[in-house]
Order: sequence, then structure tokens, then C-alpha cells
Amino acid sequence: MASVPEIIQNNPFRVLGVYANSSYREIVASISKATKFMEVGRNVDYPLDLTNVNNLNVQSSLTHSLEDLDNALAVISNSEERLKYAQFWFLRMTPLDDEAFDHLFDGKLNYALSVWCRENNLSSLQNSMIINLWKCNFKSALQDAEKLYTLFPNDFLKAVDSKGTLVKSSDDLIQSYVDTLVAYISPKELLESIPSPFWHDFIVPTISENAINKINNALQNAKDQLDLLNNEGYKVRYNLPDNGIGGKMLDDIQDELDVLKKVSEPDNPRLLLTSDRIANMLYECSIDEYNIRKYSPQYSIRMLQEALALSNNSMDKEEINNKIALFQKKKGKLPPEPLSEEERQERNNTIIMILCVVIPIILGLLDRC
Repeated sequence: MASVPEIIQNNPFRVLGVYANSSYREIVASISKATKFMEVGRNVDYPLDLTNVNNLNVQSSLTHSLEDLDNALAVISNSEERLKYAQFWFLRMTPLDDEAFDHLFDGKLNYALSVWCRENNLSSLQNSMIINLWKCNFKSALQDAEKLYTLFPNDFLKAVDSKGTLVKSSDDLIQSYVDTLVAYISPKELLESIPSPFWHDFIVPTISENAINKINNALQNAKDQLDLLNNEGYKVRYNLPDNGIGGKMLDDIQDELDVLKKVSEPDNPRLLLTSDRIANMLYECSIDEYNIRKYSPQYSIRMLQEALALSNNSMDKEEINNKIALFQKKKGKLPPEPLSEEERQERNNTIIMILCVVIPIILGLLDRC
């Protein structure tokens, strides 16, 4: 089940109990209200906490401590950060909004949505989008956002940036919105929610770039660990992943690699290059971890088989196959690998059970003699 994006749940505007277009004076008044509650040992409940709306997955544990308020105020005092979080919070601009928020604060979510659906104006689209994000209805949220950023990009900027310090095009706002979505919503959920080619052209490249960056980071981390292993030798084995440098890297990149394969054509140059880089790293891990960490041939075989599946170079594939054959021979010459603690315990239990059956029989035979 999809979860509400963190940027909605802990949005600094929500912490402050204000709208994304609230004035500085309104923000100060909201903070003052919270401090008065603190003076008598209570936590303020703002209407925008929305904890009484049953159809929303709302955190009931939201706090408004002085530290929380200070941090939230510091965040939205930065123009770029204010814009980022404003894209994911409510606007209150028209009498229509007043009516809808009255319903929302009474816990009548569907009534509020029906009011906002009467008009396709700036605040109606924004507020409908936020509700859809909160309900994890990402497809509808994207449909609202498409209308919002194509019809009212300048109006949105004026609403949330009263100083006029930011200059953003419609595409800038859309890309900023998508960058944040990719950071807070899983690629799988986003890809399944794309409602139109319009969003496909923004979301897919962003997800691809994000996946490649994560893979590159994992590759660099694996390289650093192999360098450490080669320079420091066996003595650093306890500082390295238990499942192997290659095994850990595979675990770290599996989701990103699956996403990259899903959104890319098989002959995409970046996909091919990334696959080859992963294959080369697994090849190095299979050899170095066998020679220095004394890992079993079976581990090397598994790393090499993964590398073979990813490699796109025929010469590399030949070399990998040769190494697999070599490690299979090594595996055949070695004694069986030690049993795990669980396997030893199971073996001991079996022996005890056999003895419990055999010993009484033997004793019975001896008595007869």
C-alpha cells in the first residue's frame, strides 16, 4: 500500500499551521498562538493538522514545539525552499476555498473536493492536487498539476513568492515538482501513475537519471572497498560487508537497475554502459574477494554469473565464462564447506533422535542375553 509522501505529512507550512500563500504576519500570529499553548503545557491543534479527517492517512502525532516551529520557519525563509514546499501544500485565495476548507475542517473531505471541482482556478487545482497526494491518488494529482502548471505558472509564483525574487518558467516549476515527487514516491508507483505523454516526458528521464546516480554511487562505494581490501589486505575483512562487496552492491542497486531496464530501450547507450560497469565490478569482486578474503568459489561463481547476465561485450563474456569454469574446478577440488550453526544443530538433533531409538533396542537385546 502506498504511503503519504513525507513532504506532505511534515510540510513546514503544516507544522506552522498556515497556508502556502500566508503572509509573514499570519505566520507570526500562528507561532504566537502555539507559544501561548506551550506556556500552559499544551500542544496547539491547528485546523490544518487535519487530524479529524477520517479519509486521510494523517499523522496524529504531529507536534508544534518551539524547535519544530523554528526549524519550519527557517526552511520557508529561503525562497527556493519555500517554493519547493509550497508546491505541496494548500492555498487559500478565494471564497470557494473558504467554503471548501470549512467542509474539510469539519472532516467532510468529499464535500470539500466537490467544491474545488467546481472551477479550474489556481487554488482549486492546487488544493485538489494536495488532497489527491494525501490519498495517494497520484494519477489524479498529476492531472491536477498538469492543468495548474500549464495554465497558472506565473499566478502560482506570485501567490507563494510575494517578494518576487524567483523567476521560473512553467517547465521549471514542472521539473521542480517532478524532482520532489521522485524523491518522495517510489519509481514503481510513479511509473504506474503517469496519466499522459506530457508527464512521461518529465518523469521518465528524471527517474532514469536518479537511478543511474544511485548505481554510480554504489559502484564507487564498491570500488573504494575493493581498493581498501587490496591495500590493507585480509586484516580489514571485518570492516567489509558480510555478504561480500559484490553481494552488497547487488542488493543496493537491484531496484534501480530494474527501474532502468523498465524505462529504457534495450539498446539505450546509458543502460548498456551502466550494465557493463556493474559487470566489470562484479568480475573484480569475484577474484579479489576469493584471493584476499578467502571467500568460497561458489560466491565467485555467483558474482560471475550475475556479471555474465549484465555484460554486453562478447570478449568480456568469453573471459567471464572462462573464470566461471575455473572456479567450478576449484569448487570441485575443495572439501565441503563448513556447516552453518543452524545446520550443525539440525544434524545434532537428528543424531540424538537416532540414539534415542537405537540405545533402548541395544539395551533390550543385552538384557535378553
